[in-house]
Amino acid sequence: MGELTPERLETHHRDWPPRSWYATRRRRRILAGAGAGSAGMIWISAIVCWYLAPSDVAMWTTFALMGTALVIYVVVWSALVTATRGVIGLADHYLDERQSRERQKIQADARRGTTVVLVALGLVFLIAMREEDKIVQVPAAAIVMLMSAVITTHLILPALMAGWQMSDPPPDDDEDDADGPDGEAPGLAANGRPGQPIEGNTAT
Repeated sequence: MGELTPERLETHHRDWPPRSWYATRRRRRILAGAGAGSAGMIWISAIVCWYLAPSDVAMWTTFALMGTALVIYVVVWSALVTATRGVIGLADHYLDERQSRERQKIQADARRGTTVVLVALGLVFLIAMREEDKIVQVPAAAIVMLMSAVITTHLILPALMAGWQMSDPPPDDDEDDADGPDGEAPGLAANGRPGQPIEGNTAT
């Protein structure tokens, strides 16, 4: 499929998903929550494998949760890429200075979030093995799923945090008049980047 370009982002913006899915901050936060829920399904799968693997129940539960999580996150990611105008999704060389700063801030916040998850996971293991004579046997499937959950959380956190933190633009007096000549969304230039205000003299 190749990398996501501003032109492909603009085409994607016109076609799908509906703008109503991400038009307000509340709806973008709902999308971010759904994405977090998809990551939570992988953590649940790891817990199921911890207690039930190896077994058919653990295997089919893992397949069902992973498949559901994948479908949910593909939809969420698609909507958030469009909502953020490529701050997530576009390659670095397509971003302007403002977008680059936004991405760097989001990635820094996501790294801190990953650190919190790892610390919490380490505390759980310490509590589980605090008795010196206690031997904890962890199924291999649980280890795989735990690693998958940590990696998935690390990878999707930037997108979820971008959707959660993004604020609403100032309301337009007439949204139809604010649209571009080709039906582009307000503030979206032809290359898929946010349009810049036009400076000039105002007639008096």
